Amino acid sequence: MRALIVATVPVIALIIPALRSAAPGQQDSASAARRQESGHFQFTDPATSHPITVWFCRAPAIASDTRIVFVMHGSESRTARQACDIASTYVQAHKAIVLAPQFAEEYYPGDAYMFGNMVDASGRPLPRSGWAFTVIEDLFDLVRAELGLSQTQYDIVGFSGGAQFVHRLVLFAPETRFRRAVAASAGRYALPSWAEQFPYGLAGGPLERKMLPLAFSRDLVLLLGDQDVTDRERDAASMAQGKTRFARGLRFFAAAVDEAAELKVTLRWQLRLVPGVDHSALPMVRSALEELDK
Repeated sequence: MRALIVATVPVIALIIPALRSAAPGQQDSASAARRQESGHFQFTDPATSHPITVWFCRAPAIASDTRIVFVMHGSESRTARQACDIASTYVQAHKAIVLAPQFAEEYYPGDAYMFGNMVDASGRPLPRSGWAFTVIEDLFDLVRAELGLSQTQYDIVGFSGGAQFVHRLVLFAPETRFRRAVAASAGRYALPSWAEQFPYGLAGGPLERKMLPLAFSRDLVLLLGDQDVTDRERDAASMAQGKTRFARGLRFFAAAVDEAAELKVTLRWQLRLVPGVDHSALPMVRSALEELDK
């Protein structure tokens, strides 16, 4: 199912690579991705010591230019394997390896995973060194080294809770090495506005004002199913963004357009709709993966 382009404003992306080394011994665990086409391996976040199961599937042949694509699971970590299964058809048609890290509720309770582990249970900011976004960077380095890949960037897509993770990665860690990020059907957002309080906006949060133009210059696709209009009642801060996921997504993009205009900078983010689709993982994840090749 192809998505319809609603808005797009191009600009040249500025990329500042983040350099972190993997924990000792990680190379052996990731070797499973070299020996077999699908499965999982264990990774330990060097910053927090939290164990993370990484599901993977890849094309039959590995070459130096094989791409790395992260697929982020929803609010329930058990869907990480499902995310990788949905993406398996993509790797057969593309020279890629898909990685779906599983952020278990035991170590990332409540909103911790979806908020990138940027705040504790009380909503107080946590040190940047422990943010979950760094796990993606570390896994990228680990798998790239293990498989002998030459890629200097990765792609990342997320559905539902995974889209919450992905859009926050773009907004709060714009220096990371993704090429294109696709956030599909998030349930709530960190609005790119200093008028809204963190973690639902930027006021009082960790993003320096000078970094917002960099975030706007990165390649983010916001993907919304136009029938994603049935949702549970959420907290007041979430509902203030809109009554449905679809409405909240439109509000998020509109806030980005307004803020970019206020700053007089170009917005590279794109908004695309998937017609006739509600909050369904299969069509939205596949549509998100299609966006990587446009």
